[in-house]
Amino acid sequence: MSNHFSADNLGFPGDDRRLELTDLYAFTSMEDPGRTILIIDANPTVAPPPVPPATTGPEFCPDAVYRINIDTDGDAHADLAFTFTFSEYANGSQTGTAWYATGADARQPEPAGRVLAESFPVSFDGTVQPVLIDEPGPIRFCAGLRSDPFFADVEGALHGGKWTGNDDFANNHVDSIALDVPSDLPGGTTIGVWASISRRRDGTPEPMDRRAGHA
Repeated sequence: MSNHFSADNLGFPGDDRRLELTDLYAFTSMEDPGRTILIIDANPTVAPPPVPPATTGPEFCPDAVYRINIDTDGDAHADLAFTFTFSEYANGSQTGTAWYATGADARQPEPAGRVLAESFPVSFDGTVQPVLIDEPGPIRFCAGLRSDPFFADVEGALHGGKWTGNDDFANNHVDSIALDVPSDLPGGTTIGVWASISRRRDGTPEPMDRRAGHA
């Protein structure tokens, strides 16, 4: 699914575009049917008109917790979770830390479970810098700036169908986190997947006002 400008005022959650969860994708790998691809997108460069001045850059929010949750038994509670946090953005660079959690750890608001990688690079130049992990299974992931896959006439959509014929998402970007995992890691033939972004306020993660999910 895809959506932008999901706050109550058709703006960004917390007035911070880095907290805008725009997309969640879960699909079988085209290269290997035994693997599953999971992707979340955030921080769109496109903005609703009138376009507000940019107060942040291409980075992930360093005060946020980005998470992909997986339910394996149909009870709508996370049984597995991949969680990502990021450093401050400085001199055009940023690094991330990734966690993998199961059971009760997967339902904690703070990152918990096993650290998969620390200080991995975030790519802002369009290249892919994959991180390879052997345990709990052969996992590959990366994070960075990518082309926004959505397309729409924003002006027309927000103003009663007065279409302009413009794709306002062309030449715009999002921050993506992409994982390539063994399909048997979650187990079972049917899983539920949803993503969330939380921001720390007074030291406690506060869920933003949009979540995305698939079953």
